[in-house]
Amino acid sequence: MPPDFQGLTRREREGGSYLRYHPDPMPTARTVDRPDVAELVADASASVAALGQRLRDRPVRLLYATLLRSESLASSWIEGLRETPRNVMAARLTDVHGTPSTAQDVLRNVDAMESAIASLDKPSWDDDDIHAVHATLLPRESRGRYRTDQVYVGGRTPLTASYVAPPADEVPDLMADLLRYVATTGDPPLVAALLVHAQFETIHPFEDGNGRTGRALFHAVVARAGIVDRGVLPLSLVLRDDVDAYIAALTTYRPGADHGRAVSDARQSYLHVMLEVVLEAARIAGDVIDEVAAVQARWRPYVERLRVDSSVHRLLDLLAEQPVVTPGLVQQCLGVSRVTANNALTELARVGVVQPAGGRFKRQNVYQAGDVLTLMDAYVPGPATVTVPPPPLVPVRRYGGERCGHLLPRKGVPCTLPTGHPGPHRAP
Repeated sequence: MPPDFQGLTRREREGGSYLRYHPDPMPTARTVDRPDVAELVADASASVAALGQRLRDRPVRLLYATLLRSESLASSWIEGLRETPRNVMAARLTDVHGTPSTAQDVLRNVDAMESAIASLDKPSWDDDDIHAVHATLLPRESRGRYRTDQVYVGGRTPLTASYVAPPADEVPDLMADLLRYVATTGDPPLVAALLVHAQFETIHPFEDGNGRTGRALFHAVVARAGIVDRGVLPLSLVLRDDVDAYIAALTTYRPGADHGRAVSDARQSYLHVMLEVVLEAARIAGDVIDEVAAVQARWRPYVERLRVDSSVHRLLDLLAEQPVVTPGLVQQCLGVSRVTANNALTELARVGVVQPAGGRFKRQNVYQAGDVLTLMDAYVPGPATVTVPPPPLVPVRRYGGERCGHLLPRKGVPCTLPTGHPGPHRAP
């Protein structure tokens, strides 16, 4: 590399040569032969299988959406794209202004993760499948092909980089080998998913978005195997808390970085670290299941009294997918009039399921499902960004006195008449 006399470091100013990494082909035989790694594979597989069964026993859209969004936000966080869950969900609203540009980038990662899981649920993949996932993530930068330039990680130039990927002309063959492994491997699903992720990161087939695309492929392999098919294993939630250890694990995967250590041993050392991450991710997913059940329990007394054909029922389903809404979005998604959309939101605000959004959305007609946002907010580092008020108490008129409190089936609110009143129950 020629000298760069305006470079910031001495090495850049002097110029010189650098080493590019040339990955070994993917294994054709079973990868794991170390007893400690085999034991971890068994433990992690059992934990994830138990998680998958719990998810199948509770096919709740709120649960799937919460796991998917939390994983996508964490995956973006690893790449330095940091935004609050509320801003990310608001970025989908076309009739709202003031959402940060970063929120749009993170939202595309949510869509890319969901797209990868849905579109790659088939026996074999091809290059077009990978390009489609990348295009969902980075529509303005995707060209429907792999990179044609040299890429590197860290540093301003390849001379000062911490990792220099293989040459661009090797990428098509390396990706063909990776896709062949996906179709033919006999490794356990978790081992295959982790190896696919590491090899994809090592190849670095795109100029940008390799980390997020690679983690989406991990989830696609796991979902394709059917062990977690109604949720997402929140791997990135664990990786985000120690990014240095994650990078070190990927470095371990490349035996050339450790003075000629055997390829098999390098891969198994990487698996040892990442399988521990999988175990912790399965534990976190179990906590999310319990938290979603608690939200459903808070909503149940009201939901059970709604008519089956009530538009509020469908609005609750929409809030599971999109916890920040406007009357316009509700009208569009539910196919109802503007008046019905406003009435449904007012009804849910009355019982505390949604709240008017404050902050940057204070002067706009935006509602948020605080309980749903709090589920994601719990896994974002830093102080909480969403505060959910307590559920409404039994209304008491200003002149005091004990109220009846009987829950009206149609309105889902308590009667405000005095205790022991004659005639039907009423509420304002």
